Amino acid sequence: MKQFILLLGVLLFFSHSSLQSTTINGRFTVVNMSASELTILLQVNTDTGTDDLGGATITFSFDTTAVAIGDNLIKNVDYFFHNFCDGNYSPATITKPMRNQLWVNIDLPFINNNNGTVVTASPGWTDVVTIHFDIVDPNGAAHLDWQTTSPFWGIYDADNSTLWQTGEFTDLFGPLPVELVSFSATLLSNQNVLLEWKTASSLNNSGFEIQRASSMTTPVHEWEVIGFVESYGNPNSLVEYSFTDITQHRFPVVQYRLKMIDNDGSFQYSQIIEINTAPTNYELSQNYPNPFNPNTVISYKLPVTGNVTLKVYDILGNEVGTLVNENKEPGTYEVEFQSNNLTSGVYIYQLNSSEFVQTKKMLLLR
Repeated sequence: MKQFILLLGVLLFFSHSSLQSTTINGRFTVVNMSASELTILLQVNTDTGTDDLGGATITFSFDTTAVAIGDNLIKNVDYFFHNFCDGNYSPATITKPMRNQLWVNIDLPFINNNNGTVVTASPGWTDVVTIHFDIVDPNGAAHLDWQTTSPFWGIYDADNSTLWQTGEFTDLFGPLPVELVSFSATLLSNQNVLLEWKTASSLNNSGFEIQRASSMTTPVHEWEVIGFVESYGNPNSLVEYSFTDITQHRFPVVQYRLKMIDNDGSFQYSQIIEINTAPTNYELSQNYPNPFNPNTVISYKLPVTGNVTLKVYDILGNEVGTLVNENKEPGTYEVEFQSNNLTSGVYIYQLNSSEFVQTKKMLLLR
C-alpha cells in the first residue's frame, strides 16, 4: 500500500507539470547454471546515460515448473544488490507477492545530495541485482517475463520529476541448453573408468568438459578437469558420448560430473555420479622393466585399508631396502626401486599386510 500511495502521488504530480521521459531498457543474463541452481543478473540502461535511478518497483514473473525461489527471500543468500543497497539507495529489497512473481523494490531516497546512481547508456549496462533460483526441472523453460502492466510497476528519476518510459526488456535465456538423458560410469578390467552419456537435445552446445573429484581429497569435491568432448550430431535427436579416464585411481571412491558449455560461454553441470574403483583383491605385479638397470617400478593393489610393507631382499634373504611401510587406503599404487650400489643378480620383493603375503623375483643386470 505504501508503494501504491507513493506512485499515485508521483502520477498526480505529473498531471500538473510537463512530463519528461527517459527510455529504460532491461535484460536478464545468466551468470551461472548448474543441475540445481540458476543464477541470473538483472541489468538496466537508458537512451541518455545521464539519468539517475531514484526509485523503482520492477516486476517480473517466472515459470514455477522450471525454477523456484523461497517465499521469504534472504538478502545475500537468495539475492544481492549492485550499487542499490548499502550505498545510494536504502532500503532495497526483493519481495515475492505471488508464487510466480518477484518485485525488485528500490525506494526514492528524498535525501539532499543523494542523486542515486547514473545508469549506463545503451549498449552499456548497469547491474542491479543478482538472483539465485533453484532448478525444479532441469529441462524446463526457465524464462522470465517483465510485468510492466503491474499497477505497482514504475521507474523514477532520483529527483522525483522524471518518469522513465519502458523500452525493450530482453529475456536472454530460455530452455536449458542440454537435455541429458543418462550419465554413467563403468570400471574396466584395467582399472580405467568408462564414462558414457546420452543427450536427447543440445541447443547451441559447444561440448562437455569432464571433471573428476575424489571423496578422499581435501576439501571434498575439489574438481579437476580431465578432458573435453565436443558436441556433435543432430541436436534434436538422441546422441551418445563416451570418455575413458585412464588415470590410475588412488582412492576408493571417485566422482565425476559434466560441465555442459554453450557456444556463448554459459554452462550448466550434470548430476554427480560416483564409482568405487577400489580393487577387489590383493595383487602384486611383476616389476617393469625386468631385467632392469638401475631402476624399476613395482605396482600393487589393496582392496582394504591396512598397514602395508614392501621390502626387497637379496637371494640370501638379507633385506636391502624398504619401499613401503605405512597405513594405506584401498587403491592401486606403484613405487620405484633404485638399485644404487647393488651388484648384478636375482633379488626378491615381498608385499606384506595382515591378510596377504606375496613374493616375486626380479633381475638386476649391470
